Amino acid sequence: MALKLNGSWIWTSEKTEDRNAFARFRRTFDYSGGPAVIRITADSRYVLYINGEYIGQGPVREWPAHWRYDEYDIGPYLRQGDNAVAVLVNSFGEGNFQYIPAPKGLLAEIETSEGIIVTDSEWLAMPDPSFFSSVPRIDSQEGFEEQFDARFDDGWTKPNYNGQNWPKAAELRPAIDGFHGVLEEREIPFLTLEPVLPKRLVESDLVTSIPYIFTVSPKPYIVPGDVSSNIIYDHAYLATQIWSPAEAEIKAVFVYNAMSRIKLNGVLQEQDILKLKSGWNSLVIRINGGHCPEMILCFDGPEGLRFSCTGKENGPEWAVVGPFGLTDVDLRNIKYDMGDSYIAVNPADPSCETGFAFWESGDVSSVVEKPFFQPIDEAHLPQTNVFFQAYTDKTADGNVKIDEKDCLISGNGWTTIYPDPNGNDVRILLDFGKEVIGHHRFEIVAEAGTIVDFYNFEFIQPDGRKNLAEWMNNSFRYICRDGRQVYQTNQRRGFQYSYVIFRNMKQPVKLKGIQVLMSTYPQTGRGSFACSDSLLDRIWEVGAHTLRCCAEDTYTDCPTYEQTNWVGDARNEALIDWVINGDPRLWYRCLEQTGRSLERSKITESNVPAAWINILPVWSFLWMRSCREYFLFTGDKPKSRKLLDYVKQNIDGMLSYIGENGLINIRGWNMFDWAAMDTPSIGIVTHLNCFAALALKDGAELADMLGTKDGDAWRNEAKKLSKAINTYLWNDEKAAYTDCMRGDVQSSVFSQQTQTAAYLSGVAEGERTTRCRNIMHNPPDGFVKAGSPFFEFFLLEAFQDENRVQEFLDTIRKDWGFMVDMGATTFWEAWSGVGPDGRLTRSHCHGWSAAPTYFLSTYVLGVRPGGPGFSPAIIEPHPGDLTWCRGTVPTPLGDVEVQWQNEAGKPFEININAPKELELKVNLPREGKISINGVVTGA
Repeated sequence: MALKLNGSWIWTSEKTEDRNAFARFRRTFDYSGGPAVIRITADSRYVLYINGEYIGQGPVREWPAHWRYDEYDIGPYLRQGDNAVAVLVNSFGEGNFQYIPAPKGLLAEIETSEGIIVTDSEWLAMPDPSFFSSVPRIDSQEGFEEQFDARFDDGWTKPNYNGQNWPKAAELRPAIDGFHGVLEEREIPFLTLEPVLPKRLVESDLVTSIPYIFTVSPKPYIVPGDVSSNIIYDHAYLATQIWSPAEAEIKAVFVYNAMSRIKLNGVLQEQDILKLKSGWNSLVIRINGGHCPEMILCFDGPEGLRFSCTGKENGPEWAVVGPFGLTDVDLRNIKYDMGDSYIAVNPADPSCETGFAFWESGDVSSVVEKPFFQPIDEAHLPQTNVFFQAYTDKTADGNVKIDEKDCLISGNGWTTIYPDPNGNDVRILLDFGKEVIGHHRFEIVAEAGTIVDFYNFEFIQPDGRKNLAEWMNNSFRYICRDGRQVYQTNQRRGFQYSYVIFRNMKQPVKLKGIQVLMSTYPQTGRGSFACSDSLLDRIWEVGAHTLRCCAEDTYTDCPTYEQTNWVGDARNEALIDWVINGDPRLWYRCLEQTGRSLERSKITESNVPAAWINILPVWSFLWMRSCREYFLFTGDKPKSRKLLDYVKQNIDGMLSYIGENGLINIRGWNMFDWAAMDTPSIGIVTHLNCFAALALKDGAELADMLGTKDGDAWRNEAKKLSKAINTYLWNDEKAAYTDCMRGDVQSSVFSQQTQTAAYLSGVAEGERTTRCRNIMHNPPDGFVKAGSPFFEFFLLEAFQDENRVQEFLDTIRKDWGFMVDMGATTFWEAWSGVGPDGRLTRSHCHGWSAAPTYFLSTYVLGVRPGGPGFSPAIIEPHPGDLTWCRGTVPTPLGDVEVQWQNEAGKPFEININAPKELELKVNLPREGKISINGVVTGA
């Protein structure tokens, strides 16, 4: 429902940073009783307090033109007489994979029996000095690392606070504006806030930090004014001069987005040990492009080194040299980029040759006076990088003294941590027992200036190796004021393990109630599953927890590294979510949000809403499949008709990419699995065309079910596309479909994934179907094999379609059982490993990998929709070697409870409890007895 809020968007009249700005807002009002609500939104995000009590935060992510507001019942938090509403607003100022930049501001209205109070110049507003604006990005997908100084937290949210010295707020624009349009209601519940305590104290030790850590944001000097997350192609360098009082060695620490090619005094460095000469040394580093070219430079060496890009005392530490004209490598990469959403920084002057000449010399002093030498401002050089300081900390000798350790686990009583007499920092490692996502919360008594750093990661392997979060800043800093204080973070973070590091300790610190407020989409838990194999039970539960950790205001790929609504991931996650919860609201929200990307792209985008405009065609086609599945599971005609309108638009866009040979050729990110398939961004990709044919059939089926006449035309397009695939993309010599065709030449790469797509889409027919099926289940040598549990969702679909029950069960036991055996509490992104040698995976929680939870309920237990809204509900068990199974599957009319017995030599028995209004169609695997709601109906 759209709503016209009254009042104006407001902001503080005082200057705030353009990037990662924080502002405080206050309004006092009189209340005499009765109903009271507040409707509120902000750009980018708000945290709401009533009379000093935390109420909630938002809004949900959304396209700017469809911005959302939240409504809270605040009556229970009010008192007779004077009351205070306080709001913290964080304006990102630049885009990420969850947010598209729009003008900052707060918009709200408070409605009581006394009338309506709107945001206007009667509100008070000021910049918030407690939060640091100049901080590192978490990563390109998320916002900024949280750093908070409690010494500036003066109780401004409380009702008796004296804010008379605050300036009045500035009215920016009317409630309905050209950026946010007419606001729309939230439509989904608020996220949970469930306290979770640590399960154990893993270890404690002393650490010391390396002396030289720099976080550099060169983007404002390369692409001034750009706030998108589009990929940048540039030719530029970071440069500094290091003064050393004597010859010395320093060690460069290489981590994500760190140094690429590096020259010291004109010599290309092949190792991480850099040898400085006495005096000034020139250091030049090639800038990495990408979405968010923030670079982290870490050096461990003797104290007393000085960094100055100008070679002068107290000069700026770093400079961007460039940008120069693009290199041939950059131009080639742009040609084969995955889409048009990139920024090519390619000036004619200074030329590429000028840049190469500078790189060749490696002499920083030679360009200090040049116009392309750009010293970096302090705003783009954050003083602290919590993650990298923690990541590069070195252990020190000595013991940690802690009193009442058990209180860390119980949450009752105080744990006392003592400072190290030698001045080292104290570090403890907490294990929360399984993957969590939420807000950190803790109570602490400390001396003013004591620093508490949190650094989180997901997994410790059975061999003891810590899978640290090298690809992001999963971290935050809290600087204590004096005395007792409580802090709850604004950001949500995903992890299982949390390092807590106490720095600048002069006196003992007392801790109480370190916890995580588990913050996810509320889970109804209507679905359940249990069977005679406890491993399968465990796999179902781990999948359910995986899904929960990847469900917030949209489905997300993961709770840690990205928290992004990837559209292909969301298709699988919605099905998994249904059998666990039976709540369609988040499903529809994701489908609609994806459809709205058609307002700026020809086919639906890959991750929404995002400041990176990216097309991943198979994700668009899986979205169409999910639209059909939404109607099958929910029976919701009004919303499905709206989705069908988006599907029609998407098909029109999709068909516009068909070339003269009848095949789709889209310039985009043409991936399907984390494996070595041949899927160029330019070229005809086979699996993409197969999924397009399947999507056309899905769209046709949805149109048929909703009674429109589009289905026949779309089925005809699917037939033509299938014919072209079989004409051009089948290879007789290999008896298989090639991965792609570049120009008129077939690729020499063949994969299990491509044959699976040809089989599931129905493109393969006759003997080709048999051949694809064989390759799908037993890929020959030389064929690319499965790289992720995500791909195996489709493999399990194939097992189901072929009724290969035992192989289906054995595959789940082998592949998902492996993760459980390794100690997984959630399912991983991939098995192939990304990062340091021997690491099992990058992300240890990915919703796209929880397929067994869905299939065990719908295929093994055997409850699935036979028509829209489970009309009928098909109950068709597939027991394999299981002797019994029981569980519950939600439907729109109520829950279906099933329990079956599959004892050898006895009739198959099934007991069903279901809503009387629900039509049932029961198919048994062999002769047996059927009981429905206590009545034996057949055998």
